[in-house]
Amino acid sequence: MEGDESTTNSSSEEEFASSQDEGLNEPQQDGPRKRPQRQGKDWHDWWVATKEVEQATMAFSEEPQTMEEVLNGQDAKKWEIAMQEKYDSLLVNNTWSLVPLHKGRKPISCKWVFKIKHGVDGEVERYKARLVARGFTQTFGVNYNATFAPVVKFMSIHYILTLSTIEDMEIHQMDVKTAFLNGDLEEEIYMEQPEGFTHEGEHLVCKLHKSLCGLKQSPRAWN
Repeated sequence: MEGDESTTNSSSEEEFASSQDEGLNEPQQDGPRKRPQRQGKDWHDWWVATKEVEQATMAFSEEPQTMEEVLNGQDAKKWEIAMQEKYDSLLVNNTWSLVPLHKGRKPISCKWVFKIKHGVDGEVERYKARLVARGFTQTFGVNYNATFAPVVKFMSIHYILTLSTIEDMEIHQMDVKTAFLNGDLEEEIYMEQPEGFTHEGEHLVCKLHKSLCGLKQSPRAWN
C-alpha cells in the first residue's frame, strides 16, 4: 500500500510540473490587454454634430462681450437698437425709479448680455440685448432672503401628455415674455444705472420695483 501511495504522489507531482512548463511556454502578451474596439458613430451623425459645434462657435464669436466691442463692431447700430428696445421695455414695465442712494447702502451692478438669434437655416433672425443684474453682489438679509421657487414635476408633465394622448386632446404651449418683470419685489434693492443709459446725474441709482433677470429672488418673485 505504501508503494502505491508513493507512486501516486510522484505521478501527481509530474503532472503539476508539466502543466507549469506548458504555461511558461505559452506566448505572453506585452502590456495590457487591448479591449475590443467599438464601432464608430455613423458618418452622418458625426457630420451633423461637427456642424452644430461650428455654428455655435461662430455664433459665440460674433456676439460682443462688452460695451466697447458693441460700439466698435460693424453691427453697432443693430446692437444699439436692440439695447434701446430692451431699455424702453423696462421703463414701460416700471422696473425701477431713479432715486438718490440711501446712506449706508451699496448698489448692485448690472451688465448687458448680447445674443444673436439664428433661424433653422442658420441665418440671423434678430439681435437681442438683455440687461442682467449681478446677483452675486447681493447680500443675504439685506437685499434678499428666500430664493426657493416652485417647479413642475416631470411626473405631472408625463401625466398630462398621457391624458392628452388617450383623450385625443391638443396641447398648446405658451411662452411668457419678460416673465421676471411680472414679479414685484418685497426687498429694497438698489442697482447702478445701465451702462450707456446713465441719465439725470451719476449720483442717482435705480430702485428696483420688479424682479430683474439675475437677482437671486427673481424666480421666486414672479411665481
